[in-house]
Amino acid sequence: MKAELLQREKLLQLVLDNIPSYVFWKDRHSVYMGCNQNFATSAGFESPTDIIGKTDFDMPWSKEESLFFRKVDKAVMDSGQAQINFEEPQTIKDGSMRWLRTSKIPLFDAAGKVIGILGAYEDITERKLMELQLIERNKMLEHVNRKLEIANVDLEQFAYATSHDLQEPLRMIGGFIGLFEMKYAKVLDEEGKEYLHFIKDGAARMSKLIRQILTYSKLEESEVQFQNTSIQDLLDEVFHDLQTLIVEKQVKIALTVPDFQIYCQPERIKMLFSNLIINGIKFNESRVPEVSLQLEDKNNEWIFTLSDNGIGIDAEFQDYIFKPFKRLNTRQKFPGSGVGLSICKRIINLHGGNIWISSNQPKGTSFHFTLPKELSTDTPTLETKTE
Repeated sequence: MKAELLQREKLLQLVLDNIPSYVFWKDRHSVYMGCNQNFATSAGFESPTDIIGKTDFDMPWSKEESLFFRKVDKAVMDSGQAQINFEEPQTIKDGSMRWLRTSKIPLFDAAGKVIGILGAYEDITERKLMELQLIERNKMLEHVNRKLEIANVDLEQFAYATSHDLQEPLRMIGGFIGLFEMKYAKVLDEEGKEYLHFIKDGAARMSKLIRQILTYSKLEESEVQFQNTSIQDLLDEVFHDLQTLIVEKQVKIALTVPDFQIYCQPERIKMLFSNLIINGIKFNESRVPEVSLQLEDKNNEWIFTLSDNGIGIDAEFQDYIFKPFKRLNTRQKFPGSGVGLSICKRIINLHGGNIWISSNQPKGTSFHFTLPKELSTDTPTLETKTE
């Protein structure tokens, strides 16, 4: 009988030694009664039998760790309730710090009395270190982002203040140019008149550019509110504002956009549509300029596509054209400040979407932009409208 019992103990120890976890058990006073080989090795012992009769204060972990381990032991044994999968640090024999995911359960005798504790843990050091590094990296990114936000606010305020202050001397220059032209135009030769024309044109372009900078710098003002707005109402207002240009250029407009509510900043979305439509009309050498707008329902977003039959933009200039003051054509051929598309991109970014281009065949450009579907408050039914 004794030999059979000894054989069973050896078999149980063999099973425990082949478990990848670290296993140990203690008596009611937190004195070690046994462990598996993984635990013995971690604690700096050759064999599990070497640990019998020892306490946590005989182990390589620190006094603070030992006191914590025994505190948890006592809580489990006093309450008779297990503590499962809690994380704790441990210093092993070589002095390195390990992170453990530990479970401790009370051991009961036949009468239901707590006589000790059984513990098991996994070494989660690599995962924990990655987690801590990620937390630290996120903190660092948050710090950098806060600094960038402050810098952006300062830059926007500077751009706004500078642009606003430039308007007054520019208005004075424009006023004196007008007075000069009225008084001295008759005495100027052709070369002088040409110089004066260049001055007037430069002042006008500077005034327009300052207004565009003011618009760009004010895009992220917090007081601009989001609200539920009808897409069709926005488009009606845009086409009403552009009616003179549309009639003058004999533009053919085709819409495949239903009416539905979207949660947005209405004035800025109007500015977005207006800039893109004007872009399609202005950069267009066709006898009949064409502008079309379509809507696609895709996953969690709406994809708007505004296409034209203009001069076209190669997809290789995808990033270039959305930067402020970047142009692909000479000012003499196609006037403009080079800020319009950068304003469009910033508006889309503020609404949580993306904007990009694709080339049309045989000519023209399609601007695609997305708006998150959760912003819309109903489901549209697609229908076509042509103007």
